[in-house]
Amino acid sequence: MRKIVINSIDSPIERKHTGKGNPNAIITFGTELNNRQKAILEQLPEPNTSVIVSKEKVSMTDLSALTAITGHEYAMFTKGQERLVIRGNEIMVDVDIEAAERLAGEGYKWSGHTHPGFDTNCLIASAGDKAILECFAHKTSVIYNSKGEFRTFER
Repeated sequence: MRKIVINSIDSPIERKHTGKGNPNAIITFGTELNNRQKAILEQLPEPNTSVIVSKEKVSMTDLSALTAITGHEYAMFTKGQERLVIRGNEIMVDVDIEAAERLAGEGYKWSGHTHPGFDTNCLIASAGDKAILECFAHKTSVIYNSKGEFRTFER
């Protein structure tokens, strides 16, 4: 049997797995967003901007990566094959009870949102998070942190 020796960190395997777009790699190693995430961020240049994209173009992990890069919260609402993504700021996404009721009335579900931070404490739902969830027919949503970790919460 032939023994394979790799003497360089520049091997093709190393280059292929860059961690691009992985929230934990962004926080830990300073990697970049992937191209899909960069496109979403370009459409959300500042807090209180929103964009509607097709369901396959954005995931909660993508929003976690955006949070890792910007330090801002993001929320995602899903209706059929479309997703509404809203950029918040360092402490909140500006969706109040009235806006949540309107979204629910339009048929959206609250897919989840992000909280900037690295530990499990930032995965705890606030009273405001639970109040917003009350506006929707479903009983659970999810919070992701800046590392891509998540926790489901109930109303």
